[in-house]
Parts: sequence; structure tokens; C-alpha cells
Amino acid sequence: AREEWGLAEWLVKNLGQTQIDEFLKLPIVSLMLKFEEFTQNQTKPSFHNNRSFLQKVDKLPHAAAWSCKKVKVQGNKTDEKGQTLHEEVEVWMRDPIKCIKDLIENPLFCNHMAYAPVQAYTDPAGLHRVIDDMWTAD
Repeated sequence: AREEWGLAEWLVKNLGQTQIDEFLKLPIVSLMLKFEEFTQNQTKPSFHNNRSFLQKVDKLPHAAAWSCKKVKVQGNKTDEKGQTLHEEVEVWMRDPIKCIKDLIENPLFCNHMAYAPVQAYTDPAGLHRVIDDMWTAD
């Protein structure tokens, strides 16, 4: 439910795992959950503590995994001996093929994808063509 998603988002953004447990155990929260159960209200969260919350989170679809590679780069500054300085930096990346696969498989995007070029016009007669997206060009 939208309400549950809002609560979950707020919990993740604002509280740590211990605080999530403490929040869900607060007497007022417990009372609200029991009252909603009694009234058959559909806004009752499907989780009651941090463990059940994280189990729900783990069931969400996962995107392509991140990987990290350390790369040594040469800078444009020199040390006191005149040697060019080097630095090791982390480069975080995802497999672009897996990212594209995740996007194509996501049902939220199914009505927003184009797989072939389309000629779009601003008028019914087709006199004024619009080229504003990749798939509206030739």
C-alpha cells in the first residue's frame, strides 16, 4: 500500500536499524497497529519490527550489482622532488547490459519505452514534425 511504502521510506531515510525496532515497539505505534487491526483498516503495515521490515526489503527486486575497481591515476601536481603525484581512486560501476535488462524488465516502464522510430507531429495534418526524443528522429 502507498501508506506502507511512505512509512518504509521514512524509516530507512531517518532511522537506523535499532531505532526502527524501537519505533515499532513504541506504545503509541503498537496501539495504532492494534486499533487498525481491530477496525480492519488496510493501512496496517505488514511489518512489526526491524527484522520483518528488512525481510520485506530483501524481497524487493534487485538492480544490477555494483562493483569497485581501484585505479591509479597520474595527477597534474608534483612533489618536492619534482615527481608527478599519483593517487589511487575507486571507480564504482555496474554492468550496463544488466542495467538495461533491469530497465526493460521493470513493469513500471513498460508504457514509457519505444523500440522503433516514431514520427510525431504537433498538428493533425502532419505538417509540423516534432523531434524531441531519440525515437522521434530519423
